Amino acid sequence: MTPPKDQVLGAIRHSLRRAVLPGAEATPPRTARVAPADRPALLRQFEQALVALTGHVHHAASAGEAADIIAAVAAEHGARTFLSWDGGELGCDGLLEALASRHLTRVAYDLAFDAAQRAGAVPGLGDVILGLTGSDAAIADAGAIVLVSGPGRGRLASLLPPVHVALVSASRIHPTLPDLLADHPELVARGANLVVIAGPSRTADIEMTLTHGVHGPKHLHVILMP
Repeated sequence: MTPPKDQVLGAIRHSLRRAVLPGAEATPPRTARVAPADRPALLRQFEQALVALTGHVHHAASAGEAADIIAAVAAEHGARTFLSWDGGELGCDGLLEALASRHLTRVAYDLAFDAAQRAGAVPGLGDVILGLTGSDAAIADAGAIVLVSGPGRGRLASLLPPVHVALVSASRIHPTLPDLLADHPELVARGANLVVIAGPSRTADIEMTLTHGVHGPKHLHVILMP
């Protein structure tokens, strides 16, 4: 007699040979294009979704205001140094200079390709508490930000420090991920990788005990700018 396990596996193999995948839509579903008058509602949706994920939302209209927010976040966590994208990639002219005037020091992290040199440099970066990045877009229904890595946009700034601060232009918020990719399909090929970040890092074990900061930043602050 065939063991029950082998019977089940045999039935699965037999079904797979006869299975037919359903037809897929030629284009992903999209919501209606957002009119300018609807942008405040889209902005509120993004903020509510991000806060629900234990993220923090701030508003700034200038480099000085953004620097004040970042300096306050740094003081809250005892940070005096930070990793960041290059100034031209942050989307906020003069921000790095404004942070320097507030006694925050940017730490360079251009790592060598040589494995031994990289291994020697990375441990020193582990002491940096704050990471600062710009963003390429945001997704309202998920409360998520989208980052594309590349020259001047190192991944460590958003992955290694326990506190991540991201600058987001309010004009770059899209209703959903399909909307974003339909409007900007070039994003997927623009850099080495594309990351969608929905709140701080969260991990749950088999008992569903939720822990923050295991595989990435424990705190996420988004500064919304015009």
